[in-house]
Amino acid sequence: MGIIKNITFLKAFLAENNLPPIYYSITDNEGFNYKLETNKTLNINKLIFLIKDIPDYLHVNIKESEEKMILAKVKTLKGHLVELKSFKSFSDYLKQNFSAKSRSNLRRYQNRLETCFNIKYTCYYGAIPKQEYDRLFIVLKDLLIKRFNQKQEVNYELQYLDEFHGIVYDLILNKKASLFVIYDNDNPISIRINMNKEKLGFYIISGYDIDYSKFHLGSIDMLKNIAWCFDNNFETYDLLKGYDYYKKKWATKSHHYYNHIVYNPNSIKTSFIGKLTYIKERIKYKCYTIIKNSKLYLAYKKINKKTFKIGRINDKPTTVVSNINENEIKNITPILIEKINDYAFLRKALYDFLFISKQSINHVIVYKFNDSENQFLIKSKNKKQLITIDKNE
Repeated sequence: MGIIKNITFLKAFLAENNLPPIYYSITDNEGFNYKLETNKTLNINKLIFLIKDIPDYLHVNIKESEEKMILAKVKTLKGHLVELKSFKSFSDYLKQNFSAKSRSNLRRYQNRLETCFNIKYTCYYGAIPKQEYDRLFIVLKDLLIKRFNQKQEVNYELQYLDEFHGIVYDLILNKKASLFVIYDNDNPISIRINMNKEKLGFYIISGYDIDYSKFHLGSIDMLKNIAWCFDNNFETYDLLKGYDYYKKKWATKSHHYYNHIVYNPNSIKTSFIGKLTYIKERIKYKCYTIIKNSKLYLAYKKINKKTFKIGRINDKPTTVVSNINENEIKNITPILIEKINDYAFLRKALYDFLFISKQSINHVIVYKFNDSENQFLIKSKNKKQLITIDKNE
C-alpha cells in the first residue's frame, strides 16, 4: 500500500510546515486562525493521507475541491492540557489545582534542591551556543537510557531523538522551540524540549538524572516549565499523550487525539484502500481501549518487563546504608566522586544523604576506607553515614 502517505500532524504543524494541500485552515475553539503552510507537491487525488494525532481542540478544515475528498476520523488516545488562559497567574493556577499540602511539598522539593546543590535554571529560547546544544542532546540521551533501564521499560521516544537533534536548533533560534535545562553547577541534570506555535506550547520530550530522584526532579522540571509558559504568555501548554497517571496531576483538561484518513472516492483503488485503512485504524484503537481497561494490560506490562530483562546483566551495585560510630572511623581518605566517574555509583547515596540531612554538597566530604574496597563514609559537620557496596561480582 505505497499510496498511503503517513503524516504526524504535530511534527508537520510545528516544525516542517508541510501538511497536505487538502487543508485550508487550522483554528481553535475561539476561532483563532493559525498560520498554515501546506506541501503543494503532494498529489491529493492519487494518495491516501493518514494524518496522525490531531488534537480535538484544533479544527483542521478540509478544502472543497473539484473532486470531493472523503475525510474519515478515528478517535485514538487521550491527551492532557494546561489551560493557562483560565488563570490570572502561575500562583493562581497552583492555588486552584493543588492542595495546600501539595503546594507546600513542591516548594519543599525546590528549596531542598537549591539548598543541597548549586542550581541554575536556564531556558534556551531564541539563542543557544551550538556546542552546548549538541552537548545537551548527548546528555539527554544518556539520561533517558538510564531512566528507562531503571523502569525496566523500552523507551520508544529514543528513536526520534536524533531527528529532534537535527531540527530543534533552528527552531530555538526562531523561537519555535525551547530547551529548558536544570544545571547542577555546569552539569545538566534535567532537560526538556518544548515546541510552540504562536500561543500554543507543546511538551515534546524530557529526561532527568535519576541520582537526584529523592528531590522529585521531574516535578520541579514540570513546575518550572509551566511557570515559564505563563511568563511568556502562552495560552495552552499541551502535555501530549501517555503517562496519564503523572500528567493528569498537572493538567486542567483532558482531550482526545484523532487520526484523519483522507482519500479520493472517485478512484476505485484509493476508495477501497482508504476505507480499509479507516476500518483498520478503528479496530486497532478499539482493541487498545479494551485491553487498556482490562487485566490483560497489567499482564502485558509484566511480560514487557521480563522481556526487557532478557539478555541484560544486572551489574548495578547494591548500596547498603547504615550508621557508624566515631571510634570506628579509621584509616580513611577523601575522594571526589563528582569528578571521578569510577565513583559514580556513590552519587545517589550521597544525594539521598543530602536530602535527608538538609546539607549543602559544599559542606559534605566522602571518604573511602583504605583497608576496604566496598566501604565508604559520607560525613558532614553533624551527621555521618556508612555506605557498603555490593558490586554483584
